[in-house]
Amino acid sequence: MHKIWLDTDPGFDDWLAMLMLSANLDVNWLGVSVVAGNAPLATTYDNALRIKQHYQLDVPVYAGCEKPLAGSIETAQSILGQAGMATTGDALPQVDIAELEARQSQQLQRSPLPHAVDAMIEAIRLHAGEITLMCIAPLTNVAIALQRAPEIATMVKEIILMGGSADQGNHTAAAEFNIFADPEAADVVFQSGIPLRMFGLNLCRQLLVTADEVQQVRALGTPRARWLAGYFDAYLRIRSPDGSVPMPMYDPAVAIWLKRPELFSFRSARVDIELQGRLTRGMTVCEFRVPRRAPANTEVAMTVDGPRAMQCMMQELLGTLS
Repeated sequence: MHKIWLDTDPGFDDWLAMLMLSANLDVNWLGVSVVAGNAPLATTYDNALRIKQHYQLDVPVYAGCEKPLAGSIETAQSILGQAGMATTGDALPQVDIAELEARQSQQLQRSPLPHAVDAMIEAIRLHAGEITLMCIAPLTNVAIALQRAPEIATMVKEIILMGGSADQGNHTAAAEFNIFADPEAADVVFQSGIPLRMFGLNLCRQLLVTADEVQQVRALGTPRARWLAGYFDAYLRIRSPDGSVPMPMYDPAVAIWLKRPELFSFRSARVDIELQGRLTRGMTVCEFRVPRRAPANTEVAMTVDGPRAMQCMMQELLGTLS
């Protein structure tokens, strides 16, 4: 049984990862901390609560950090749309945030709700040695938790994260978006001594979805399937206007690994974050010549059986939508 704390910035692919967590019977999902990333915090938090409400996710959701440790906020709205996720169908209905927060406060017997960083720290202390942090967003919340309570570094079982790359970037030529959005935070996390597994762009580009998967979702015909299908279709059209070009899956890679770890292979590496480079800021510099050149601090995902992994993802998703 995996005890999972999710740190996220929904985002359509975050949404898919959340649904996979909810479907995984081997996961004890303890909480969700939301951070600015794909869009500003107000938007990612709203998205998270809409997903929680309309897909009946029984997990507490907390609002976290609004800006990175240094510099100005960087979002992916130029690619993903103002809401951080676009749709070619009906929008996921709005929710009353104040009402949902009041209900959650009553359930948790906490008023007001704690900041996401404080909630994360509390959970780690309560489940010392057992929690896996699943991070699919800029690492600001996690870094501030480590700065605020340094002792929790020895209490976290593992960090599994979607971020970085063992080769080229996407937000820039060298850097993947989640790391680029707050490289100082990533530096804190990668130097923390916590065991890390990095699912970077080099891995995610082996996980390809097509219009066939969109149609599988749409064919279910339920309201939850119709909502998801519209966003899925818009996601696929990021790469090609008609959705004909396969699109990589990013954040769900980590959730697929939790379900089917045998589909993945890893290499030990020393991963450092470039903070100063004019063209390479946010780059995950992977030194695979370990331990000769440097001690390893990360297991870097290198290969995945893409077709079987996509089959696993779709099986989990379709089960949550029927």
